[in-house]
Amino acid sequence: MASTLIAVPLLASAAAPAMAEDGNTYLKTEQEVFDFISRSAPLNQKEAIKGYPASGQDSQKIKLDDVEKVYPHDQALTDVPSVLGTGFDLPGSIPTEGPDIRNSSSDDKEPWLSNQDAKSMCGQPSEKPDGDPMPCGFVGVLDTAYPKMLGGSAVMGKAQFDYTTQATVGQDTSQTSGWSVGGKVSSELTEGADKAGTELNFTYSESTTTTNKWTTMTQQTNKYDVPDGVSGWVEGRANGGWYIGYTVYKLDFVDGNGNEKQKMVLIPARVLIQAPGNSVPITFVKRQG
Repeated sequence: MASTLIAVPLLASAAAPAMAEDGNTYLKTEQEVFDFISRSAPLNQKEAIKGYPASGQDSQKIKLDDVEKVYPHDQALTDVPSVLGTGFDLPGSIPTEGPDIRNSSSDDKEPWLSNQDAKSMCGQPSEKPDGDPMPCGFVGVLDTAYPKMLGGSAVMGKAQFDYTTQATVGQDTSQTSGWSVGGKVSSELTEGADKAGTELNFTYSESTTTTNKWTTMTQQTNKYDVPDGVSGWVEGRANGGWYIGYTVYKLDFVDGNGNEKQKMVLIPARVLIQAPGNSVPITFVKRQG
């Protein structure tokens, strides 16, 4: 799972929201798309999420071998306490097992707790009488920046065409204690006045660095001139990135004899995370084939 883009700028302050490209420039390469969107929606090379990433997780199986190539679990274990807080510390006074490194994203059942899955356990009361709720989170590195979400039909120039674009952002009302903050984007790209458009829904998570939450985009119709001999179209790109890494939780356990033990669990995962300083979910760019 190599990144499609190699250069990643640091998070900028006071970044202006991106929505649609100005002028009549048609971008030819993925690098040009990256350079354009990154000016207004820069991404961090690493990100972290507090709470279980219930929104934005890749539904495909993520394998440990693929994660280890770009983000070794030893590095993740070092990063977890510093970015997710002291709740993930492992006190030396309690016997520690592990770390428990799972082989894939589907391997999320906990044998210490009757094979409950990580999603249902996160935020639940500690097994210890005076313990804190079970902490969960996600740590990862950028895998794919600004993934394509919508695409219009190609038009051969010289020609003029118009697209209507919009996106609605909703918060996940089913979130519970122990889950991360995130939501769903419903986006639409309509070609012309009478042509059927394309729609797409996708979920996302907010990171620990998020400063501007995504908000709903107003509907806009823009006319485009395609230069002579050029095949042009419009793409909707998420102002965010896929991050590959680990869903992590720390488990404090007390057995039937009152004996305590603890462990850190890392489960391979891939999560779509919004650009931390940008308030618009999608940038629409003009592409040239």
